[in-house]
Amino acid sequence: MILERISADLDLTPSFILNVASGASHEYKVYRIRKKDGGLRSISHPSRRLKALQRWLLANVIEALPVHESAAAYRRDHSILDNARLHQASRYLLRMDLMDFFPSITEQDIQEYIRENRIQFRDWTTADIFVFCHLVCRHSQLTIGAPTSPALSNAILYDIDVRIHALCIKMGVKYSRYADDLFFSTSTANVLRQIEQEVAKVIVDSKLPAKLAVNTSKTRHSSKKGLRRVTGIVLGSDGKAHIGRRLKRNIRGLIFKLESLDESRRASLAGMIAYAIGFDPQFMNSLISKYGPAKVREAMRRSSK
Repeated sequence: MILERISADLDLTPSFILNVASGASHEYKVYRIRKKDGGLRSISHPSRRLKALQRWLLANVIEALPVHESAAAYRRDHSILDNARLHQASRYLLRMDLMDFFPSITEQDIQEYIRENRIQFRDWTTADIFVFCHLVCRHSQLTIGAPTSPALSNAILYDIDVRIHALCIKMGVKYSRYADDLFFSTSTANVLRQIEQEVAKVIVDSKLPAKLAVNTSKTRHSSKKGLRRVTGIVLGSDGKAHIGRRLKRNIRGLIFKLESLDESRRASLAGMIAYAIGFDPQFMNSLISKYGPAKVREAMRRSSK
């Protein structure tokens, strides 16, 4: 069914699509960018023909899959500001990080997801599943750089989000997940220590994705007595969200390396700029002065070519 639809919509033969899918792992240009901690992050940029097929799958399959309300990233009409506002009135904040997020979601996870959601994938043949899995994976994993990875990760983590959200509702805690960053907030003391333990159990016990793990080195507890930060936004002691200097530095750094950003990071950058200039209109002038109007205009686009 899907193979036939791709063939009809893009005017490609089924044999051509199968051929691209079979060798999709070799259709990427891989490069590395430096992370905040000094390490390197690998970005895998798909070829033009593979990206065209991935974009079709994104628009016609993946974006129709259910996503939990707690998932704040990679969604239309959702921003980092919306994510921060959810937590701004609380006294205590917990941030947890998921290790190697995209690569931890494997082809086996995707196949299991399809089996557990047969309504969304009714009439799919073995060939359809093969094509889908191979077009969205590189070496049997989701990859940073494919336009399908962000939205597909949200869909596959639906059940985890459901379980964590239910746990938080029971304990009077607010929860949101921004890609691999999990945020929890409350005004009740000591609750978040228990939440940390319970959420870790949910992740360990999860069968989908099976290899998901918490990066405990990045777990952070904070309160109004110190600095609370959510996706680059400072939560002030006045109960409001404020743009911080770190977010401005982050925006400048991303604009500097704009050409190396994958589509999801470009979309995130555009949202960050829109948010920042909403708080501080003069920030736009400083960006234009530093990088020129053409590059800033390009940075504010939601995707690359």
